[in-house]
Amino acid sequence: MLRSLVTGAIRSACRVPAAFTAQQTQRACFSQLIKACAVVPNKTNLIPACSAIQPAPSPILLQLPMPAVTALSARSVTKFSLIKGKRKTVKAVLKRFKRLDWGAWIRTHSGRHKKLFKKSNELKRRLRQHVLTNAQQSWLLDKMVTSYWRRPKHYIDDPYAPYHKRDEYFATKSKSFKV
Repeated sequence: MLRSLVTGAIRSACRVPAAFTAQQTQRACFSQLIKACAVVPNKTNLIPACSAIQPAPSPILLQLPMPAVTALSARSVTKFSLIKGKRKTVKAVLKRFKRLDWGAWIRTHSGRHKKLFKKSNELKRRLRQHVLTNAQQSWLLDKMVTSYWRRPKHYIDDPYAPYHKRDEYFATKSKSFKV
């Protein structure tokens, strides 16, 4: 019974709002615990004086409330499907990006149709242009789609046809057949 009273007193003394960081919460918790233990013991008090108790690290005190984490990005890749056990394509990648034949991904600017009355003509021109992803982003997007979407696709009157070749660099140069 005495143990439950002591742990209840420690829990009630350590209640602090979760808006603080871990270090501020720890300081506030210990200062409240010291204030709670500074009460002069009387005859009716069942909890012993804090001066007799040695301060030891309590697992209750070490479990500090952490501040709420805001919106972490999630890739939501299904590595093993429930029916066939195969990897699945993230449909949001296919909706927002187009893969070029040489491995890069291309996308449009976000918000390019929003509040055009506020934007300058130069900014509107830049927003009409497309953006290429860098190597790290391309690698990540390649992992989010299956091998079917990584293969080159050929469409009639493809507007991205000039961008599918990149012969000025050795790594992306197309092989020419010499007869």
